[in-house]
Amino acid sequence: MNIDHQLKQMVNTFGEERVRDSLKNLAEIEADKCRFKIQKVRQKLAVFEDRYHKNSDNAWEEYHQGRLGDDTDVMEWMAFYENLLDFQDEFNRDSIYC
Repeated sequence: MNIDHQLKQMVNTFGEERVRDSLKNLAEIEADKCRFKIQKVRQKLAVFEDRYHKNSDNAWEEYHQGRLGDDTDVMEWMAFYENLLDFQDEFNRDSIYC
């Protein structure tokens, strides 16, 4: 059974408004999860930003220009920043339904 057929069955069984509300609730749950992940990774980034006295956006640019180095600490910082970018993209995708 394909998704379109399943969705039509759900609408026929529960009604369009109820299905729409359920999907909206699911999207809001996913958006909340993204917000939580973003908050957690920002806390981790703040430690590096304090240590290096620069914000992660600027550090990301410097890193990609080869000016930040590649020691383990910097690599961990940039990995967290990349996670932040991914979580923000995920949040933006989920939020279009909220």
